[in-house]
Amino acid sequence: MTDNVRSRMKVLQGIPASPGVAIGKVFFVNRALPRSVLSTVSKDKAEEEVAGFLRAVARSREQIQSIRDSVKDQSTDHYQILSVHLALLEDSMLIDQTVRLIRENRFKADWAFNKVLQNLLQTFHRIEDKYLRERGHDLRQIGHRVLENLAGRPVESVASIREPVIVIAHDLSPADTAQILNSPVLGFATDVGSKTSHTAITARSLGIPAVVGLERITQEFTENEEAIVDGEEGVVVLRPTAETVREYTEKKKAYTLRIRDLAKFAKLPAVTRDGKTLKLLANIEFPEEAEVSLRSGADGVGLYRTEFLYLNRRDLPSEEEHFQTYRRVAEKFARQPVTIRTIDLGGDKFASQLELAEEMNPAMGLRAIRFCLREKDIFKQQIRAILRASSYGDVSIMFPMISGVGELREALAVVEEAKAELKKRRISFNRKMRAGIMVEIPSAAIVADLLAREVDFFSIGTNDLIQYALAIDRVNEHVSYLYEPLHPAILRLIRRIVDAGHDAGIPVAMCGEMAGEPLYSYVLLGLGMDEWSMNATSIPRVKRILRKSVAYEAREFVGELLAHATASDIAEILKKKLEVLFPEERF
Repeated sequence: MTDNVRSRMKVLQGIPASPGVAIGKVFFVNRALPRSVLSTVSKDKAEEEVAGFLRAVARSREQIQSIRDSVKDQSTDHYQILSVHLALLEDSMLIDQTVRLIRENRFKADWAFNKVLQNLLQTFHRIEDKYLRERGHDLRQIGHRVLENLAGRPVESVASIREPVIVIAHDLSPADTAQILNSPVLGFATDVGSKTSHTAITARSLGIPAVVGLERITQEFTENEEAIVDGEEGVVVLRPTAETVREYTEKKKAYTLRIRDLAKFAKLPAVTRDGKTLKLLANIEFPEEAEVSLRSGADGVGLYRTEFLYLNRRDLPSEEEHFQTYRRVAEKFARQPVTIRTIDLGGDKFASQLELAEEMNPAMGLRAIRFCLREKDIFKQQIRAILRASSYGDVSIMFPMISGVGELREALAVVEEAKAELKKRRISFNRKMRAGIMVEIPSAAIVADLLAREVDFFSIGTNDLIQYALAIDRVNEHVSYLYEPLHPAILRLIRRIVDAGHDAGIPVAMCGEMAGEPLYSYVLLGLGMDEWSMNATSIPRVKRILRKSVAYEAREFVGELLAHATASDIAEILKKKLEVLFPEERF
């Protein structure tokens, strides 16, 4: 590329990961996996390769441990993420398989490790769940560190940054983002990642503008040139003109004022102008996310995903491990509700101890409640732990992927068995602990009136409900355009579920991604939703919209909206309405 072309302004579109505007000089952090070439060693040198590999792993562990120890607040996301990385370096699947390949095939250590790493990365890539699929990036970052240490090269440190810069990288590891805490980094941009990658999660928790999924940013920049990161629009501008810098400087000032205004809503109650009281709760994966949720004004936890306890390990978590983890969250939220979802694992999700056959369509296979009802010992162990934690807070249990009443009754019977076992052991628990279900399968939505008689609450999982109802694979880029939350069929299903719940006298929540999108808040209010559960950082903005809304007007508007035939028609009418009602908002 010529200097003339290089000097021209270039605008790249990626995925908005963390809002805000950053303007500054570029700093490149190389995190691409080093190349490995197939090569072997003589039989008498194999053990030397093994020893060298284990030293590289130990060195990597020491580096991450040192970085984690420098993070003073153990309640932060990045401290927990670094703990996950340390656990990955203990994973016998990763380490033992590499050692076996070296000994059995006499491969060079870098080739053997890369081979095992790539196999595991392919496993993660096949995972249907978006959040869990993104954990493959953690594995890739660990791989980079081990390979660099194996080659005897220094692992570049973000901690070495001494002046305000915008970091550009193929990807950033949790070790990098943890070090950003004490560095003058203004923002960052990466080739890979999504809104649910750890890079994005940490950026949001640090309040640093970030854009991910840019694909070619590491090939387009020049070291030390100026760049702009717009984390709200998902745009990165390389080599901006003076006029463009002025434009984004004004945008940065406006964003700062908006955030200052938005922060006032975090601690205010979610009450509409006509007095309807609502609940806004947080979706969490780790106990350490409790602090961020409380600061954001969460009324509790509406969805506590428990899958992380099963991932990247050879053994299954014990009942005591489950209990201590859940107890921490229950105590953190004191009298506020905490809804714990039982494991949503199966053939499409990676848990090394759970050996399941590969399935043609894992999203509809042996997963979630289906897996739990087949493996009742594993299921009951988790239920006992949840029951025990219910003595320390307002804890509820929630079953995923329920398709009908028969399945639900079978799950509730296991709960009763677990209660009897705890009574026999004279262990205390809340005997009136609430039980609810995720409504995420169309069959459950259709028989919601029957299911509502059996449970204490509903929580609508829109991610899967939309996928199953519209018959699309939401991770397939060829049909992802059909993933339409405003499709008339989806809105009618949601209304049916809400009406069934209310007729039976139980509250209805939503914990899918749709709940955290401000664009849909007014529609969900009009559909009669009682509770919203979302990423904690979305709570203040959704709360502001709801506090400025009138519930009965929203109901009337949605009644008219449902008469329209297409998602595009509904979206157009909705946006026009919101522009009138909330002119200060950006949808």
